[in-house]
Amino acid sequence: MTLEQAKEKRLSEHFTLYEMMRSETAINHNIDNTPDTTQIENLKYLCEKILEPLRRNFGVIKINSGFRCPVLNLRVNGVGNSQHLFGEAADIHCYNVYIARKYFDFIAAHCVYDQLLFEYNRCGIFWIHVSLKRDEKNRRMRIENYPAKH
Repeated sequence: MTLEQAKEKRLSEHFTLYEMMRSETAINHNIDNTPDTTQIENLKYLCEKILEPLRRNFGVIKINSGFRCPVLNLRVNGVGNSQHLFGEAADIHCYNVYIARKYFDFIAAHCVYDQLLFEYNRCGIFWIHVSLKRDEKNRRMRIENYPAKH
């Protein structure tokens, strides 16, 4: 699939495949971060069940990281069993801690999820990691203060 095709392929009303696979790290290191058919279906489910409701409630949201191929996941120091590898997770950019709290609380109250992490790093940057399994029972694991390891 070309980048142009990925930009045109809608996973849901407001999210494209390109948005869910785009990565500065992949671009800078010439990594092919194209998901397969199953991973695309997982991304579509994630968009429909979590990201679209979030978008409808808050307006435009920015995805820092969606799908990651194994090479990209290793490059960004992702955990070996990351749900990003399967197209089951997204990291949502938050402009500040207030927005992060709003996103976190909304997902916790209104969406089904597997993992919901309120993450931050030592530089004071916040994001929400959310994952959802399509074919398995979702754990609804929620951690409200999760320091990033990288």
